[in-house]
Amino acid sequence: MKKWKIVLFIALAIALVFIFSIQNSETTKTNAINIYRFEQSLFATNESKIDKDILEWKRRLGPFFESFNYEILRTNSKQENYKQELLQLVSHPDMREAFDTLIKKYPNVDFLATELAEAFDRYNQHFPKKISPKVITYFSGFNFGVVTNDTILAIGLDYFLGKDCSFYKRLNSPEYMRLKNQNKFILPFCFEAIANNEFSDFDNGNDFLSQMIYKGKIMYFLDVILPQFPNADKLRFSQNQLNWCKENEGNIWAYFIDNEILYSTDIKKFNSYINYAPFAKGMPKESPGRIAYWMGWNIVEAYMNNNKNITVEQLMENTNPQEILRQSGYKP
Repeated sequence: MKKWKIVLFIALAIALVFIFSIQNSETTKTNAINIYRFEQSLFATNESKIDKDILEWKRRLGPFFESFNYEILRTNSKQENYKQELLQLVSHPDMREAFDTLIKKYPNVDFLATELAEAFDRYNQHFPKKISPKVITYFSGFNFGVVTNDTILAIGLDYFLGKDCSFYKRLNSPEYMRLKNQNKFILPFCFEAIANNEFSDFDNGNDFLSQMIYKGKIMYFLDVILPQFPNADKLRFSQNQLNWCKENEGNIWAYFIDNEILYSTDIKKFNSYINYAPFAKGMPKESPGRIAYWMGWNIVEAYMNNNKNITVEQLMENTNPQEILRQSGYKP
């Protein structure tokens, strides 16, 4: 009897070690995202260490460093007065106030590192040949939420200070544009940027249907990578806007058909359906801009439900929107 107890004890100990190792492995994976906070390093520089800092930024940021210089400072590091311009930026009272507000909002980005690690894990499962970019945060001068290329994912934290932040009001940003300045939208911004960077070559149609299907593919991609996020957040809608869409799905589709918008190549007719706008042109003020993202998502989701053998990667590389619409059987 004692022998059986010993065997049982050993088996239990092995099981606990195994469980702990799995949990530790998952914890390690979650913490594997190291985010470089460029904005902290930038605003900590001064005349005595700026030369050393510039070398560090070039090493860490690669080509993005010159992109930052051009897009934000409207200069480049080879300009004679470059260092002086940089020091003027970080010492300017308005810029310093903006940075202080950013740091107060984001004293650390642990939540972001955790969410990104989980999302990139799913991304790598579906796209094993893709390489996850290095992640940085930076000060964008309120110009950019997220920018990315093949090697880096740069998140402008000053873009996500909250829809009621006074800076956006000072910049005369309208209310419908301030909605997107919330931190719950950071991850959807990130992976929409990644999708556009990786799959824009498969966006080759300039008619509304092609654009709507492409936006729908992006939303399906986001749904796969960020399944825990509410649909309204993935769309960057308010919940009321999403509810309006659901209640009026048939009317929205009929409007596109009746007004011959579906196959139109006139961007003026459908610009508000694919870009930010106070509401969708020709529809009630309760409707959201970018409504094509939601409608396209419904079509693509129906297509994938009818074609279980299609992978997400195959979907993203499909350049035939007519085929997707036809095989979706979409009829709201």
